[in-house]
This record gives sequence, structure tokens and C-alpha cells, in this order.
Amino acid sequence: MKQAVVILHGMGEQIPMQTLNSFVTSVWTTDTSLIDPARPDPNTGGARRGNVSWAKPDSRNSSTELRRITTERDNAGNYTDFYEYYWAHMMEGTTWEHVQTWIKDLLFRNPATRVPKRVFHAWVVLWFLTLVIGGLTLWGLWPKAEDPKPWVAVVSALLGAVASAFVSAVLIRRFGDVARYVKALPPNVEKRHRIRQTGVDLLDRLITSGDYERIVVVAHSLGTIVAYDILAMLYAQHNRVLDDGTPKDMRQPERHALEEMIRAAAAGGGGLDLDAYQAQQGKALAEAKSQGSTWIISDFVTLGAPLAHAEFLTAESHDDLRARQEARLLPTCPPVLEYDGTTKLRHFTYAGHKDRTPEERRVPHHAALFAYTRWTNLYSEEKAILTGDLISGPVADVFGLEMDGTTLQGVRDIAVLPKLDGQGGVAAGHKRSFFSHNNYWALDKGTETGRVEVPHHISELRRALRILQ
Repeated sequence: MKQAVVILHGMGEQIPMQTLNSFVTSVWTTDTSLIDPARPDPNTGGARRGNVSWAKPDSRNSSTELRRITTERDNAGNYTDFYEYYWAHMMEGTTWEHVQTWIKDLLFRNPATRVPKRVFHAWVVLWFLTLVIGGLTLWGLWPKAEDPKPWVAVVSALLGAVASAFVSAVLIRRFGDVARYVKALPPNVEKRHRIRQTGVDLLDRLITSGDYERIVVVAHSLGTIVAYDILAMLYAQHNRVLDDGTPKDMRQPERHALEEMIRAAAAGGGGLDLDAYQAQQGKALAEAKSQGSTWIISDFVTLGAPLAHAEFLTAESHDDLRARQEARLLPTCPPVLEYDGTTKLRHFTYAGHKDRTPEERRVPHHAALFAYTRWTNLYSEEKAILTGDLISGPVADVFGLEMDGTTLQGVRDIAVLPKLDGQGGVAAGHKRSFFSHNNYWALDKGTETGRVEVPHHISELRRALRILQ
């Protein structure tokens, strides 16, 4: 089998291939479980120092700065191609005006109804920083009756330099990407469209090439929002493939079983069994492919995802986010169900013909992405802003399906950096770490108190990719 892994980088002025090279080192080159260490190195014929890969030009990247990294055959007989979807260059030209508009939108909102508890303290800090920077600016511009003392002038200059550097290096160069992408304001629309469409085109070329049995999409930081949008757009292009040219008597027992699982979980109020749900997603995808579906993106893996704060960053409120999800503008996991007057049941699929049983051929609606694509989310629990990753968080509830008074959660949230115990505390043998947002595939980072061969966050990332599937 041949498979592809496509990674999307996060915010900031990224270097082409930098993210991909470090990622491949962590999930491929150093993973001794993928290839028998006794197998000779394919380059030298001698002892190996790691799993081998090669960087090759690939026209599907549409950039001479990028390369496809292709691997040797693993223990399961798979070959894996790694791609980077690089989009940082499409965000050039961000100014303070772009950031200022976004910050105003975050600041001037009702904290009781439009600021989630999880980010309330960060919202307070944002207000504090705004007041400090604003105060320093006004103080510097305020006319003085006499020249200030030398030490006052020096301190003022230093504070002004720090404030200027913070605005330039942090707010504009990093969070400026967030400001421009998450809000559909007129100055941002063209860039948002270009970033999404270019990503859709890359994945569509990989799908239609016929080279791959499965594709895994991995995204970090702001790249998770970008990837989510890309997948939603791309799935809407591929979901209707069974509408025409397929036998009318086709049966879909695995899809039916998946819908039954969702309905039963909602009726019982106990939630989904994630292991069973993700296993059934895999079966439903295999069934759809066997019946002509072109959708082969089996897994979506998010790292440090601001999607956890979607109601704060990309929507106007919790109710607004749920309304968009119910309208199928934003795919949920599990997907939104609709009532079928013929079967008297709710489905994420529809039938174009009357008098059909639930198991017979049906077509998924355009937002049923996460019926067939498993979603795993790695996050680092934040504590007092300084430890963990404030940008990340669990997404299963935010993107779960509200149904019959309960929220069904189909995303597998995994706490890393540090690992958490069953009660929400730090697991034994782990400790909190400072600012872990950029450490999700860092081999030299971890929260284990003792020496370990493979850090917990690396093990969970490798497990989520399922390279040996």
C-alpha cells in the first residue's frame, strides 16, 4: 500500500520544508517500530542509523521550494510520501491595522456571554496588555511642562522599544496571521480564498492521482483552522460520487451500523465509545471506497489547535457556532443528522428514491466529513498561561453533535505535554512544561520526570498517524 501524509504549518514566518523535515524525523526516521533494525540500509547496504527517506521534486506541490519526502517500505509493506502544504507566503502584507481590528473584536464583547470560561483569564490579560501599551503611548505623546530627567527618558525609550517590538514581532508577524485568516472582512477575503483553494487543489491532485490508498492530514496551530476549512470544502466536492452511475440495489451495512451507533448513543445519553466509533468510521470508509467513493482521507490529526476556542475566535458566540454547525456550514464529529420521512430515522445520508430500507444505498450530505475521517486532537493543558499551551485545548465538545439534549463527542482528544490522569490532574511521572505550543513533535522535549526512550507526546502522535495500518 502507498499512503500520503500532508502537514500544514502554523502561524508566523515559516521556512519552506522546515516543518516537514523535523516532523519526518520524529514520526518516521527515528521510529524503530516501523522497520526491522536488522534490515540493511538501502543506501549503503550496511547497518542502518535510522529509517531512510529521500526528498524528491513533485509537481503536485506547485512550488519549487517544496519537495516530497518518500520512504522505504515499512514492516507492513507500506510506502509513505510526506508533503507540506506551505501557505505562509500567502499571508504577506499584514499590518497593524489588520491586527487592531481583530483585537477590538475580541476585547469589546460581553464577557458573560461571549468569552468562554476557558479563555477568560487570557481575555483579561489581553485587556491588561492593551491598557499598558495604550497608556505608555499616551504618556509618551502627552506634552511635558519640562524636560524629563535623564533616567526617565531612558526608561521611557526602553519601554517604548519593548512595546514596539512586541507589536511587530508577536502581534503582527505571528498573531497577524490569525487576525487575517479567522475574520471574513473585505481585506482578508482574497487571502482566505487563495489559501483554502490552493490547499484543496493539492489534496485533490493527490486523491485523483490514484497513487494512494489513504491520506492523513496533520495540522499545527493556525494550520488546524486552515486544514479544517480545506477538508470541509474538499469533502463537499467528493461526497456526491455515489449519486450517479452506481447500482440502485447497493447495500451499505457499515454505513448503516455507523448511523445506528450515533442514534443509539443519542437515545441512551451515555455518549459514544470512541474506540468503537473510530473503528466503525474506518469500516464505513472502506465500504464507501469499495462502492466507488473517491474520498480517501482517513485521518485528521490536529496539534495545538485553536479550534478549541472556535466560539471565541471564529464565531460570535457559542450559540452562533452551534447555529453554523446545525446549518452544515461547519462539519461536526459525528456529523449532523437529518430526518428521513421514509425510514422514520435520522441519517447523515439521504436517499434519492422512495421506499428504501436504512441499509440500502444512500449518499452522505456535504458536511458528513467526519463520518468517514477520524479526528485525533493532541493538546497541552494550559495552567496560569505560562505552562502548557493556551492556544490549544480539547475540541471534542466544541465540534461534537448536539442531539437529544446531549453532545456526542467523536473526536479523540489526547492530553500531552503533560499527560493527564483520569481525574484531570497531571499523571504520575510527568510534570508541567513552559510554553509547549511548538513542542508537539519535538524529540528533545517531554514532561516525563525520568528518562524515556520515546516521550509520551511522540508516542501519541505516531499512534494517531497509523503509519503501519
